[in-house]
Amino acid sequence: MDYYRNPKIIGAFVIGFAIVIGTYVISNFGEPRTATNIQYAVADEAPLRVFIPVSDQDTDGIEDWRDQFVTAPAVTITEATAEDYIPPDTFTGQMGVAIMENLISIKAAGPIMQTKDQLIGEAIGQLEEVAIADTIYDFKDITVTTDDSNEAIRAYGNAISDILFTQSKPELKNEIILLRDYLNPPEGKVSDPSDLDTLATVYKNYRDRSLEIVVPRRFAKEHLDLINVYHALHVDIDTMTEAWEDPMLPYVRLKRYEDDADGLALALKNMYNAIEPYAAVFEMNDPAMILTGFSGELQ
Repeated sequence: MDYYRNPKIIGAFVIGFAIVIGTYVISNFGEPRTATNIQYAVADEAPLRVFIPVSDQDTDGIEDWRDQFVTAPAVTITEATAEDYIPPDTFTGQMGVAIMENLISIKAAGPIMQTKDQLIGEAIGQLEEVAIADTIYDFKDITVTTDDSNEAIRAYGNAISDILFTQSKPELKNEIILLRDYLNPPEGKVSDPSDLDTLATVYKNYRDRSLEIVVPRRFAKEHLDLINVYHALHVDIDTMTEAWEDPMLPYVRLKRYEDDADGLALALKNMYNAIEPYAAVFEMNDPAMILTGFSGELQ
């Protein structure tokens, strides 16, 4: 254990300790020192508070000192002006409300909500479904007979054809041309929906008169198809007359108008195909010749 008292070891230890102390002193040399004697300012007496009286000489509910900052007159809400909100009854108005509600929902929900385009698309899609949804007539709306005699078939064919002859207005232009002239009247003419009204009434009469006919059982399906397409076209054209008051409604209905027009041609063709096998029961001067005139049996 004598080596612990070796002078070389003791000398090395002293030198190392001196180096560490010197490094610490140099590294902290020049750094600011925290003052321990801090002076605080203390007020001898609190300042006096001056009371400013509030006056409202013009009794408008705003203090006189604030009147100079107010540029608009105060609004007084009374029972006469506080009316209940009335939701819009037009398709265009309802679409506007739906879009605004969804835009507000986007702002409130932040990033967790669907995108603006998605929400607006959904709102418009839901309203379109309502706008193009029509009443569907079925078997409970017509009178069906089990009488399939030649006399019953002849009476039915003539009745369904007579409607086309007596209720049509061949002098009227196509509904799309009438709509164009209504929205953009020719030079020197005023916007007039009367022809569109008349044409809408034509399809309404087609529908209503067809509902009154007694239908032999074998023609019931074709008869209902014809009634429903009459009704759809009546609604299509009727909404065209509202183009100025409710512009979005005819726009939406126009998206299905072409299908309805094709449906009319198809329904009349199906009616012809259903009656054609009984062409022999009709006479040449019968109204039903409009449907059976091309029958090979008659030829």
